[in-house]
Amino acid sequence: MDTSTGSDTAAAQAFVADRLNADFAGTGLAEVHFQVDAAWTGTPGDDLILVAGGHEFPLAVEGRGVERACAFAAYQLQSDAMSDLNRPWPEVATSQGKTVGVLLAPAEVRGIAVWELAGEPFCAVGHLHKAVEAAGLHIK
Repeated sequence: MDTSTGSDTAAAQAFVADRLNADFAGTGLAEVHFQVDAAWTGTPGDDLILVAGGHEFPLAVEGRGVERACAFAAYQLQSDAMSDLNRPWPEVATSQGKTVGVLLAPAEVRGIAVWELAGEPFCAVGHLHKAVEAAGLHIK
């Protein structure tokens, strides 16, 4: 298995991986990276695989696919984080410890991949920790 070498695809992979790694830092999940594995999908051209620890799934990042890739991967990885932590994640709270809610990463995106709080956009995927801090909150 190789990492894609096309400059556009490599840049898109790095962009998606950086955003996901920023948000899932501290969860215990392995860092995200990409591999090319034609045997995984069996479909030429659909062989880009996101790998995060033991979790692997195909993602398309070409063209405008980076936001869809960020959204779908964040959705999948959020489930992994909650399973590993055995609790909702990311649960945000005030400085006094009062829970505000659990941010959700919707699998589908119409524009920018975001984390939502109570059905409303909270921040873009890749900015979770800084946005929580800027809102005067913390992740439990």
